[in-house]
Amino acid sequence: MSQLDGSAISQIQALTLGASFLEAVKKTDCPVSVLPNDVEVHSLERFYTNRFRFRGALKTTSIADFVRYSNGYATQEEPARCFIDADNMSAKSVFNIGTLTAPGHADNVATIKLKKTASFSALLEINGKRQQQKNMAEWLEDWSDFLTAFDVDGNKMSIAQAASAVRRISIRQMQESDHEDGDFSGKKSLMQSIEASSKEIMPAAFEFKCVPYEGLGERRFSLRNSLLKSDEPCFVLRIVQLEAQAEAIATEFRDLLISHFDGQPVETFIGDFNA
Repeated sequence: MSQLDGSAISQIQALTLGASFLEAVKKTDCPVSVLPNDVEVHSLERFYTNRFRFRGALKTTSIADFVRYSNGYATQEEPARCFIDADNMSAKSVFNIGTLTAPGHADNVATIKLKKTASFSALLEINGKRQQQKNMAEWLEDWSDFLTAFDVDGNKMSIAQAASAVRRISIRQMQESDHEDGDFSGKKSLMQSIEASSKEIMPAAFEFKCVPYEGLGERRFSLRNSLLKSDEPCFVLRIVQLEAQAEAIATEFRDLLISHFDGQPVETFIGDFNA
């Protein structure tokens, strides 16, 4: 009698196990079939002139194109649903989501992810980071079209004046030494202070005006200018109430999409959706 190898035994076990489920699968609500592991199901759709149904996925950063595409594919008979994730500045329209009684495949979608503008990216990049004199002055000059400078009294300064004051700042160190001797003890203290000064009026704050994301409105960002006194002067710009600004931008994005879909066969929801 010939002996069976391990592969043959495994195949026999699979066929036997599969046969034992033949009666059970006939009783399921959803049609199912029992197949061996090495059997694959292939679609013949690609051999036909047309697809069996339309499906696709649009990805864009343009609000106008996203709205136009969504309104173009949504109909009164088959309305689309748009899910807005304002925290991530993104949204998704699903055109074949279907209903509870007749659910669709939800694989015909359009998504938008807003892109930061170059100016807003530059603002976020410098926020809270130490900048040396040269880097700070060059950043002010590079983005001068978006900036307004103010002195400590709130008076406006030109960016050329602000950059010049940053470049000409100097550090002066003052040192004082005390020494005391006694019969059984000795004490010595060294005190050092650092003073920063400039031959010109220093900027105390800035206003940065830009469009944060493509398709949204222009916003004004207030910046505090801090000077860190060390051997080399360093500057730190911080955006005032950045979290509140981010919430306002997200709200603007959400309200803008809702307004564009008003009166159209596109229902809007706040949140993310996965089928």
